[in-house]
Amino acid sequence: MEKSSANKSSSDLDPQDVYDFLEQNPDFIVGNWDLFADFVPAGEEQGNVFLKKQIETLSERQDEQNKTIQHLLEVTKNLEQMQDMLAGFSNTLLDQGHSSDDPIDFVVNLVGREFDLERVVVFEGAAANAGKPDLYDEIHQRVAHRSSICDDRLSQSLLERIFGEDEKSIRSCAFVPILHGVAVTGVMVFGSADAKRFHPELGVLYLDRIGRLVGSYLNGKQQAVE
Repeated sequence: MEKSSANKSSSDLDPQDVYDFLEQNPDFIVGNWDLFADFVPAGEEQGNVFLKKQIETLSERQDEQNKTIQHLLEVTKNLEQMQDMLAGFSNTLLDQGHSSDDPIDFVVNLVGREFDLERVVVFEGAAANAGKPDLYDEIHQRVAHRSSICDDRLSQSLLERIFGEDEKSIRSCAFVPILHGVAVTGVMVFGSADAKRFHPELGVLYLDRIGRLVGSYLNGKQQAVE
């Protein structure tokens, strides 16, 4: 009898050891969820180790799902707002742009106002920037693949060359190709005082759309002059 009792005692698991193991290996329950799904520990004195870990795991899953849902809702809301802004921008460009004597100045003011930007700088193309080809080439190279790029890691000297004295207020910026068909006919640089407004992970679909709208408008004005 004593031998049997000794064997039973030696095979018992210390609840704290089990808890420590699960604490250090949180993926163990997730990877073996079927094994633990219906497990119901017995005895309060054992600490209900598995039940506690089940509850913690479920709670963590719920928190992650809530965060994902909230993120999707925010993304959807932002996309809807941007669609509305793009529609308004396009309508204004078509309705009022024809009467503008200075298309570039009109674009700069309209983009800044419609999209709440501190600075908008337009580089019309290599020919129009013959006096400072190095600057244009450096900017053009960033959008040579015909897509916008958001960059918050610009050198101070480049910011100064683009925005002049206003560079001190610019915390993030975006480079947007002015597109006509597949050709990059110029580059717009958007500057914001909000450091989180433009960052490398930001989607650029709506920025590219702005570039195409501006490209179509400027090309139309140029053909009208010719």
